[in-house]
Amino acid sequence: MSILDFKSDEEILFDPGYSASVARVSGNVEYMYSAFSAIPSLKQKKFQFSILYQKFLKAIELNVAFYLGCLLWGVYIKSGKDKKIVNNPCFGETFDNEAFLEIDFLINFIKTGLNRDAKYYLNKTFTPNPLHLQILELYKEFLSLNKGFVEIETTSDIKLPKGLKTPSYEELNGIYDIIFKAVKEDDVTILYVAAEKIL
Repeated sequence: MSILDFKSDEEILFDPGYSASVARVSGNVEYMYSAFSAIPSLKQKKFQFSILYQKFLKAIELNVAFYLGCLLWGVYIKSGKDKKIVNNPCFGETFDNEAFLEIDFLINFIKTGLNRDAKYYLNKTFTPNPLHLQILELYKEFLSLNKGFVEIETTSDIKLPKGLKTPSYEELNGIYDIIFKAVKEDDVTILYVAAEKIL
C-alpha cells in the first residue's frame, strides 16, 4: 500500500511507498560488501571491486535518497493534524542499538571504507558527498529521537531533529508532490530535489 491508493482523513501511512523502490535495488551496501569481503584471492578482489564500485555508488545514492525520504515524510506528516499512523512495522518491537547497525555501516562506509578500498583496489580516490553525510547523520538522530519508531502510534508522537527546517505551507505541499512523484515513478532519487526544503 502507498499514498497512490491510500485515502483517509483520520489515518496516514508510516511508509508512503518508498520500500518497494529500495527493496528491488542492489541497495544493501552491507550485503554487497560482505560478499565482496569473502573473496579470498587479491586478484579476484581487484577484478570484483572494479565491477562493484559503480554499484556501490548507485546503492549509496539510493539508500541516502530513501533516508532523505523518511525525513521528508516525517516533516510532512508531523506538520498536519494529528492522525493515527498505520502499517508501522516497528511498532511494539524492542528498541536497542541494533537499530543503528545499518545506518552506522553506511556512514562509516561513505566516510572511510569506500575511499580506502577504492585507493587500494582501483588506485582512485572516493570523496564523500557532504549532502549524503548530512542526511545520514540527521536520519540517525531522527531514529534515535523516535527510539526506532517502536512507540510511534500517531503523528503527534513523532520527534524531529532540531537541524531540520520548518517548511512553509507551500513548501509542504511541494514536498508532498515530490514524494507522490517519487512513489509513482518508483524512483526515490527524485526526492533529492526536495532536500533544500528541510535541510
